Amino acid sequence: MKKLLILLITTILITSCSTDEFLDVIPTGSKIPNTVEDFDKLLNDYNSSYPTWNNVSYMDPDTWMPGENYNYLWRLFWREQYKWSEQQYNVDDNDYDWIYKYQRIYVYNLIISYVDEAPLGGTMTEADRMRIKGEAHAQRAFDYFFLVNEYGPHYTAANLEVPTVPLVLETDLSAQPPKATVGEIYELIENDIAIAEELLKNGQVIDEDANFRPGSASVYAFRSWIALYKGDFETAKTYSDKALDLFDYLYDYTELENKTAGDPWSGLSITDFDYSTDNHSVIWNRYHRWTYYDPAQQFLPELAELFDQENDQRFILFASPTNYFGTFDASPNWYYARYYAESVAGIDTKDLLMVSAEAHIRTGDAQGALDRINYLLEHRILNFTPYEVGDFSGNEAILQFVKDERRKELMATGKNWFDLKRYHAYGETVPTYTREVEGQTYTLEPGSDKYIVPISPKILNLNPNL
Repeated sequence: MKKLLILLITTILITSCSTDEFLDVIPTGSKIPNTVEDFDKLLNDYNSSYPTWNNVSYMDPDTWMPGENYNYLWRLFWREQYKWSEQQYNVDDNDYDWIYKYQRIYVYNLIISYVDEAPLGGTMTEADRMRIKGEAHAQRAFDYFFLVNEYGPHYTAANLEVPTVPLVLETDLSAQPPKATVGEIYELIENDIAIAEELLKNGQVIDEDANFRPGSASVYAFRSWIALYKGDFETAKTYSDKALDLFDYLYDYTELENKTAGDPWSGLSITDFDYSTDNHSVIWNRYHRWTYYDPAQQFLPELAELFDQENDQRFILFASPTNYFGTFDASPNWYYARYYAESVAGIDTKDLLMVSAEAHIRTGDAQGALDRINYLLEHRILNFTPYEVGDFSGNEAILQFVKDERRKELMATGKNWFDLKRYHAYGETVPTYTREVEGQTYTLEPGSDKYIVPISPKILNLNPNL
C-alpha cells in the first residue's frame, strides 16, 4: 500500500492534469498514510471543499455582466462561459471543477480500499475506522453528484443511458476510464450514501470543526438533494425534515449590519461569512466562489425586482448601485456586493429549508411549505408578516413563490443553473434567456445541451476514452 500511496504524490491522475500542476492531496507535513489515523488526516483536508460548480458561475442566467462588466472578465474562459459557448477552455487551460473533484475521489477510493486492513494508529478505535470509512463513501457520493450534474444532463428516465463522466472506483493510476452513464453514476451515489448513512448514524450531527466533513444530518440532507433531483418529492420531504430535526441553525439577517452603514462593499458586522468553514449554518461544506468584487456582477433586473428592496436584508446587505472600486454606476440596476465572502454550493440550513418547502408543496402540503418559508423570512425581512395559504390563489402559486424565494436565497451559489435544468426535466416552464455581448446575441433555450458543461480539451487529450 505504501508504494501505491507514494505514486499518489508523484504521478498524474489521467482524469485531471500533469504532475507539475497537480495539487498535493496529502496534507502538508503529513507522513505517507498507512494507518486509520493517517486516513483520518486525509479526510481533514480543506481542499475537499473547493471549487464547486464554479464553471456555471457566469453561465447562470441570474449572473448579469452587461457592458463594462463583461470587459472586466479577465479570464478568457469566463467570457466563453458567459456566452454559453460549446467550447469554453483553451487546449492548455485547467478545469479545476474537474481536477479537484477527481483528486479527492482518488483519496476516497484509497480510504475505502485500504481502511479495513489498516492498523489503527494513535488513539483511533474500531468505531473511528467505521466512521472514516463512512465519511469516505459519503464524500465520494457527494463529489460524484456535483460532477454528474455539471457535466451531464439532468436525471430522467430518458437520460439514464447518456454517458457523462468517468466512474473511477479503483486506485489504478494508469487507467483511462470511459464515461459512465447518468444511471451508473446515480447508482454509485445512492449505494455510497446508503453505506454512509448506516456507518455515520450514531455519530456527530455535523462536524463543527471541519464542516467539509459530513455528519448524520449531512447525510440526511444530501439524501434529500438526491431525491429532489430525481423528482422523488416524498423522499425529499422525509430526509430534509429528518436533517432539520437534527440541525436547523439559521443566521438572522435582520440583526446584521454592514461594517460601514449604507456600504454593502464594506462587508458584514460579523466575520462568519468570510470563509465558509466559519459559517455556523453549514451542514456539509463545498464552496462556490470566494469573492464577487473583481469582476463585479450585477443582479439580473428581473431578479432584483423580486426583492422587497426596502425591507429584505438579502438585498439591503448585498446590493450596491456602484462596483467595489466606485468606477461604475449601475443605476437603475444593482451590483451584487460581496467582498471576500465565500458562497456555499454545498448544504446549509437555508438550502435545506428551501428543499423541505419545495418538497412539501409538491406533495400537497401547502401549510408545511409556508411554515418553512415563514421561518426563513422571519430571519431575512424587516417587519415581516407571515404568509398564509389564503394569501395565494392555489398550490401552483405557492410553488412559484417557493421557487422565487429559493432563487433569491441561493443567488450566486450556482444552484439556480441546476434548478433550471431540473424544472425543465419535471416538465415545467423555463424561460429562454438571451445575452447581448459585443453586438451579438447568445441564446440559452430550455433543455439545451448548453446546460451541460463541456469537458475541457486538456482533459480529453489526457484520456482518449472520453
